[in-house]
Amino acid sequence: MTSIKWQDGSTEQKVTKFYQHGVENFGQFHKGYLNFGLWENGNTDYITASENLISCLGNLLEFNNSNLLDVACGMGAQDVFLMENFNLNSITALDLLYEHLKYGRERAQAADFEDKIDFIQGTATKLPFENNSFDRALCIEGLIHFNTRTDFFKETYRCLKNDSIFVVSDYCLKRAPTTKWQQFALKSTLKLWNIPKENVSTISQYKNILESIGFSEVEIYPIGEKVIPGYFNEQHSKACLKELTRIRGFFAGRIGHIIDHAVYRTFKWGLIDYILVKARKKSLCKQ
Repeated sequence: MTSIKWQDGSTEQKVTKFYQHGVENFGQFHKGYLNFGLWENGNTDYITASENLISCLGNLLEFNNSNLLDVACGMGAQDVFLMENFNLNSITALDLLYEHLKYGRERAQAADFEDKIDFIQGTATKLPFENNSFDRALCIEGLIHFNTRTDFFKETYRCLKNDSIFVVSDYCLKRAPTTKWQQFALKSTLKLWNIPKENVSTISQYKNILESIGFSEVEIYPIGEKVIPGYFNEQHSKACLKELTRIRGFFAGRIGHIIDHAVYRTFKWGLIDYILVKARKKSLCKQ
């Protein structure tokens, strides 16, 4: 498979450049998981928290011999976990980074799922699939980078069959910043993390966007308290900082460190939250 080279200056090129730092050194660190995790019952182990989050999302998807589209699949660890633990027929996993997909294929092959999980390079805002191709769709955290998130929602709606389920984990705005320092912190987070300003929305705005596209039964669960502090504490342990510096290098590692602080601080100020979202594609009216 030939790697796609994204257009210079595009969101896809910027996000790829950001996440490419040290990807070849990642190996089995954190078992290949990249999400923030769901930290419950006093757990302090990242892999446990990560798989807890994926399990929660899998339960929301109500798999029933389903064909899943997983957008922003990372290095495929979540897809292998889902295939091992849920009633799935197949997974089509899409990501911007060719390097991520290479790891994903290796993981799927090692788990004997190479005929069940298909890894494809592409962009979320122009999904390379026919209409009505899937009965389930998932995106874990990658939505903040899509230019725009709304375009991704439209594309997902197009690719889903009727009566399908769509689930994401994402970040949203709880309230507008009230001080110059809060405004600066929020603006800096958007810039450092390559987040288009169009993706900044409150829970009510988020729900309205999904419904305006045609999704129904939209449910949104704010769970930031069970996600962001646990992730922040684990990422800033001495062992994790040392390993991330080895993987990504000093400069890229420190940029990640600054972003973690910005996300944590804006969460503690009550500016942002972490949400789980479930929605359904409406059925067509029967004649």
